[in-house]
Amino acid sequence: MTTWSRKNYELPEARLVQAEREIYNQFGDLVSIDEKAKSLVKFGKSATLSTDRETVWTVGGMETYVTGNTIDTISSSSALDTQELVLECHTVTGSGLDQQFIFLTQTITLNGQNKVTLPTPVARVSRVYNNNGIELFGVVNVYEDTAIVGGVPSDVTKIHDQIPLGFQQSFKGATTFSNEDYYILTAGFGSVTYKQSAAVNFYLEFRQDGKVFREGAAVSANSAGGAWQINLDPAIVIPKNSDVRITCQSNTQGAEVYASFQGYIAKVIG
Repeated sequence: MTTWSRKNYELPEARLVQAEREIYNQFGDLVSIDEKAKSLVKFGKSATLSTDRETVWTVGGMETYVTGNTIDTISSSSALDTQELVLECHTVTGSGLDQQFIFLTQTITLNGQNKVTLPTPVARVSRVYNNNGIELFGVVNVYEDTAIVGGVPSDVTKIHDQIPLGFQQSFKGATTFSNEDYYILTAGFGSVTYKQSAAVNFYLEFRQDGKVFREGAAVSANSAGGAWQINLDPAIVIPKNSDVRITCQSNTQGAEVYASFQGYIAKVIG
């Protein structure tokens, strides 16, 4: 019989210990927030929205997820960009129910509008940020190798992350968890920007290996009523080898939104 020792955070954060127990009961994995010692806040900013359902990220529309390590290229829309960037990524092995993700970070130096090949091709890119002392001049895209015009992919379905103009980090309301990690999601936030009056429905979705995205939570916000913020108790457990994203649907063309989710990563220890 498995016994659970009392943790320092058990009284003020009983939901975290309960989530560890639920993971063992449902999936048979012993996990530890203590041993992982890592929290994660993931935030996104949308492109200008249509009235279709879209991911909260600056590219617009829905990301076209790949099944292999085919994301291999990066470039900027500005010839002046030669900064060092850091990418937070996952490679994948197997497929379907045997799919497994492995987390890695890699560093790469831009060459203006020219294509630069990633040191390691990947299946997921969760975050890209400027690791230099000089700000970026253009839009940076990470993508599957495809035709570009002025450093920008002509086929937007090949793009998997982006640093938009005027910013130094990507705004992608989506991420992936490896074969070693569960995610205990504890809170979320979302708002409609001042650009366009609109009502927007937000959906937190996750997909386990070999399955489809399904909704774990849903909430609505509008430009007149202000932002929404949810504190989840009990917390939502995101299984290992899962993709997570925030999607939204606006009732008005031209709206923009911000959204985020936060929680703690639990490492598989047995």
